[in-house]
Amino acid sequence: MRPLLFLLLLVGLQGALSALLPAQLTPPDLFLLTAVAVALRWRPGWALLGAYGLGLVQDALGHGLLGLHAAGAAGGVLLVLGLRKFLSDRGLLQTLVTVVTAVVGQWATFLVLTYWLRGGLVTQDALVQVLPVQLAFTLLVAPTWARLSGWAFGRQPSPEEGLV
Repeated sequence: MRPLLFLLLLVGLQGALSALLPAQLTPPDLFLLTAVAVALRWRPGWALLGAYGLGLVQDALGHGLLGLHAAGAAGGVLLVLGLRKFLSDRGLLQTLVTVVTAVVGQWATFLVLTYWLRGGLVTQDALVQVLPVQLAFTLLVAPTWARLSGWAFGRQPSPEEGLV
């Protein structure tokens, strides 16, 4: 029941933040934080599928082109999974490195898709104006979101436990 309540909170809070914040302020990407929280608890294959699914839900709710955030969340989680064995179990430094890695992976995926599709999905203005604000807000809410994720999905296994 807790994961369902958490997902309802995720959808409601992400939608509320998107509606309430001024247009020049990008809300934190709670879907990406949730994908990372799930990735740190699941095996790598399932973690990538879960991240893609969460991103697809985000796209279906109207936050972008269908599949764009799905691929971005999977790209962010892929980088986090690569770093997972080098991170400690807990702490502010792990949270900072994990969130920055996930956001960099997400935006790198966006850039690859922009090049591949030859579209204007990610522009230079978006990289200069949107990315830093989104990263700052996502870093700001990450510790609280990690605690909520722990409540919803249970204890995060150590890096050694999660790789088996």
